[in-house]
Amino acid sequence: MSHKKKILFIAFALFFHLNLKAQSLFIGQDEEAIYDYFHIEKNDECLTYRSFPLPVGLTQYIDIFTLDGLKSQTNKGAGNNCVKNVLDDVCLKRYAKNIPFDMALGIWMNDATNLQSLVSGAYDAKINELADFLKSYPKVKFYLRIGYEFDGNWNKAYEDRRRYIVAYQRIHDILRINYEKSKTPRNWISVWQACTSPIDDIMENKIENIGDWYPGDKYVDFCGISWYLAGTKLAPKYSNSTNLVYKRSQKSLASEMLYYAINKNKPVMICEAAPQGYSLSGLYRKNISPYWDGVAGEGTVKLTPLQIWNEWYKPFFEFIEKNKQTIKVVAYINQNFDTQPMFALPKSGTYWGDSRIQANDKISIWWNEMITNTWTMERKQP
Repeated sequence: MSHKKKILFIAFALFFHLNLKAQSLFIGQDEEAIYDYFHIEKNDECLTYRSFPLPVGLTQYIDIFTLDGLKSQTNKGAGNNCVKNVLDDVCLKRYAKNIPFDMALGIWMNDATNLQSLVSGAYDAKINELADFLKSYPKVKFYLRIGYEFDGNWNKAYEDRRRYIVAYQRIHDILRINYEKSKTPRNWISVWQACTSPIDDIMENKIENIGDWYPGDKYVDFCGISWYLAGTKLAPKYSNSTNLVYKRSQKSLASEMLYYAINKNKPVMICEAAPQGYSLSGLYRKNISPYWDGVAGEGTVKLTPLQIWNEWYKPFFEFIEKNKQTIKVVAYINQNFDTQPMFALPKSGTYWGDSRIQANDKISIWWNEMITNTWTMERKQP
């Protein structure tokens, strides 16, 4: 082989390797879920027991109107959230060899009255307070999911598309101006996240244009999606329907956002991902929703670990691999939804399940192999 060909071969191999290991793993979405993933004993020794792939980042949530969950702990029925607690935790720092985790930050603003006030400027001080907090962690990269799942039927405050867009833009502009005034290098990324849920379409009985909520190219750094249902599976309850609303799968809706992002030349973040309807601890699947497959929590089907892997994880990872040039960050929700008031039946009206990887030994092994062999765990030294 000639010297020139060798150089080209090495360059191609390096390019392939870098692109193969393109995805960054985030784990969330509350404090307990994070500690359970690592199995950290919060004591003087910070004992750790698991050898799961070390994520690049973690996931937390805040309320933009009060900043609950930012510097003080909050729990709205979905586990404890406190960004400062997680970033400052000695055990997490030791486990990560003192290299800061990135942070995916869900910014909740689903309150129509307060959202209108935000648009009018009433919450500018809170947004500036958020900016000052982000600046206090210059080595952390924050992925700000502003008004996440904007198209979800459950987010009523975002039905006014124009108000949502102006609110998103205002938060973005105030953060940007705050950084520019203090001449601080920007350490945050804006994420525009759709719910990409077939169940949402069925609930509304219509197919929406996600572009109606788009804040504009200069306001969006990443496009985001949620992935909860099993790949190409269509609504079992409506298998004989000719209505196109019932013929949309998790994969088709995720692809819709992917194509939109590619057209806008934006990378994609899978902001929320978990095998909804499955219990990794109980090894079964149950009905998710009356809008999808039947009475929530009924219709139990016992499954093997391999069946669960093949039904949910396999198409999930295949989609990511196929689109690895565009999908750059994947946030997995590693928690037992059934124990949380917000998600547990009967209050939720929807069955979620138990998505904890550590709940099954075989799935843990396959998870380790998949993440370690194909994703990047590289985290830069400060």
